[in-house]
Amino acid sequence: MIIKFITDHFIMLFELIGLLILLGISVHTPKRTRQMTLAVIILLFSLSVLFEIEAYTQTFETLSLFRPMFTACIYTFYPLILIITTQLTAEMKLKNLNAILFLLPELICIPIYFSSQWTHLVFYYHQDNHYAGGPLARLPYIIFVLYCVVFIVQNIRYLKSSSIYVKLTVSFITFSPLVGVFLFMITDYSNDYSSLFTSSLVVYYLFLYIHSARTDPLTSLLSRQSYYKDMQGRNSYRITGVISVDMNELKHINDSQGHDAGDVALKLISKTLLESRGRAGTVYRVGGDEFVIFYKGVDEKYLIKAIEDMQAAMDKTPYTCAFGYDVREPGETVEAAVRRSDTKMYENKVKMKEEALKRGEVLHSRT
Repeated sequence: MIIKFITDHFIMLFELIGLLILLGISVHTPKRTRQMTLAVIILLFSLSVLFEIEAYTQTFETLSLFRPMFTACIYTFYPLILIITTQLTAEMKLKNLNAILFLLPELICIPIYFSSQWTHLVFYYHQDNHYAGGPLARLPYIIFVLYCVVFIVQNIRYLKSSSIYVKLTVSFITFSPLVGVFLFMITDYSNDYSSLFTSSLVVYYLFLYIHSARTDPLTSLLSRQSYYKDMQGRNSYRITGVISVDMNELKHINDSQGHDAGDVALKLISKTLLESRGRAGTVYRVGGDEFVIFYKGVDEKYLIKAIEDMQAAMDKTPYTCAFGYDVREPGETVEAAVRRSDTKMYENKVKMKEEALKRGEVLHSRT
């Protein structure tokens, strides 16, 4: 039976082992993401084992009470896999009301599944070992679809500031296994979708790994590597405007209040820039307290208005930033526009310090 299991699920086992190896060498993905991925790997492997054992119990001439228990486990595991997969990009604490509401459908269904052999609500087996559906026979499918929707919504939230290419990529990864399940159902294929979910998990984890490598771990903005790639990539010709941003006195905050306070400041500034930069802008953290925003298809008037909006939003925080901008000339490199934008930003920084000195102040965060 073990040999048959290995041969029947060789591709799935190969993918799971390969994913375990990736987990061991991953450096970009957060620890929580690796832990959740490991949990899903264990569930997928367990699900395949349960499915094989349940299939074996189907060969019995009379009912074994183990069979309804295995069926209940299978019904429980499918949404549980989606629940944990959702946690790859969402961190929910059990004390949080949203987390309780998120888990509630699954928690309600578990005792219903495991008591169904006696209540006949979802399913039950006759003594001759034949399956029968109850009045809630569709419940496992409804719960599965519910968590599919939650998973999709969470991905939309997680990628709301990402490019359309990234959104299309994760849409393909998300919807393809669901289409596969639908096709398997209408063609009366085997109901064990573990191999399909395993392949999806491998691709999804690789996407998260690449996405993590493209983002700054502290601020969740695009990283310096992404900045260079986009500035020099084949689509760089679409970049028409640049805004350079530099936070004032991060070193002062780190020295006087500690690096944790500096991290809080950087996160708030990043969030402020991201929310007020305008839809055409892509924000990168290129240094400790330095940011660059690339704009596509905009003119000087748009850049000026974007800086005004960001400054107005920054005024609501305890921190200040210097801004500079430049419009890319036809035929020139993005680097040239960035250099001019940086020059204007440093001029703005000097001006802000001079104005602060005139007022008898030292330019640092306004805490």
